[in-house]
Formats: sequence, structure tokens, C-alpha cells
Amino acid sequence: MITRFLTLLLLSWLVATAALAQPGTKKVTVGLRIGANFSKLDNLSYQTPRLDPNGLPVLSGGSVVYDFFQQNDARSTGLVGGLFARFGNRFYVQPELLFSVKGGRFDILRQGLATQSVNVKVGTIDLPLLLGVRVGPLRLNAGPMASLTVLNGNLKEAIAHYGSQPIGETARQAAVGYQAGIGLSLAGMQLDLRHEGGLTGKPATSDAGTQSTRSNLWQLTVGVGF
Repeated sequence: MITRFLTLLLLSWLVATAALAQPGTKKVTVGLRIGANFSKLDNLSYQTPRLDPNGLPVLSGGSVVYDFFQQNDARSTGLVGGLFARFGNRFYVQPELLFSVKGGRFDILRQGLATQSVNVKVGTIDLPLLLGVRVGPLRLNAGPMASLTVLNGNLKEAIAHYGSQPIGETARQAAVGYQAGIGLSLAGMQLDLRHEGGLTGKPATSDAGTQSTRSNLWQLTVGVGF
């Protein structure tokens, strides 16, 4: 299902780009945007056995001791930046290519020990496809987004990895989400505030291991269009 969705997303992007880029299009804008994510993790609550230095479960009274992980409402700040293209005038299609750092915090509740708060960070390559309407200098837009995890934070290696495998395999590895928000265009400057949510999870790595999470963030960016 996800693979079909992502294939449809890619085809829609290609068709919209080709159609709206033809002669007669009222306006085509390309540009850069950079800013910050203010994110937290959704649906993060699970437990795991506590292990001793030898990797064996810790026992208490003959039972395995568990550590509990639960969501912390604190938000984490990360950078976001990339390219966008806007085709159309009053009504427009806007595909984007972004590198985004997201995350949050969660609490580890250890039986018999103090609670520990841990940061989680994950880098993603995001591909939003937004449909929008312009009202004067204001823009309203929303649309689906595919995200690919940047393993170990190395963007160059991630691009090489995803580019060297079949597109179907890349689609299966992508998380699906959405973006929706409002923007302001003045004298070529682009100011955008968006909300981003995840529909499927993406892995996130921290000093506590690897978890499957869904992003829930606000994104504020400033850009320039040509």
C-alpha cells in the first residue's frame, strides 16, 4: 500500500511539473528555504528488558526487570533546508527537496533507579508535494510527503545508498506523512509556517537504541525565490 502511494506521489509530481512548466504558465518560482523544526515524538511508549554487562536479562525475585520508555512532551529543535519549485499563480503545485533534522525527548523509567531523559535525533530527506492557493501575498498549502532516513547523519552516503537501489526498494523504506501551513511572499522573500505529521513511522537512533517513531512538528522557514 505504501509503495503504491509513493509511486502515485512520484507520478503526480512528474505530471504536475511537466504540465505547469509548459508555455502559458503564469508564474514559475524556484528557490531555497532554510529554518528550524520544533518537534516531538508521537506514539512512543514501550518496555524492554534491562540487561547486565554480559547482555543477560537482569532478574529480581525470579522475574525479569523491565525499563519503561514513555513520551516526553518537551520539543527538540533541528535544522531544515533545501530547494523548492512553485508552478502556477493563484493555484499552484510546489514540489520540494529538503534535508531535515527531527527528534524529541523521552523518559526512561528504570525500576529502582532515577528516571532518565534521553534525546532522540533523526535526519531525513523529505519530498513534499504541496497543492496551494494564493490570496494576495498569503499562501495556503497542504500535501503528502515521503521521507527517507539519513542513517548515521551522513547525507552523501544516504543519497548514494538510495540512488543505487531499485526505486521500489527505496519506496518501501520511506515513511509517509503530510505538511500543511501558511506562507507569506513579499519581494521575493518566502516566510512559511507549517505543521508536519507522520502517517507511518521512521526509525530514530539515540544512546538508548533504535525506536520507531512518528514525527509531530512545527516548521518555520525563510527563503528566497527567483
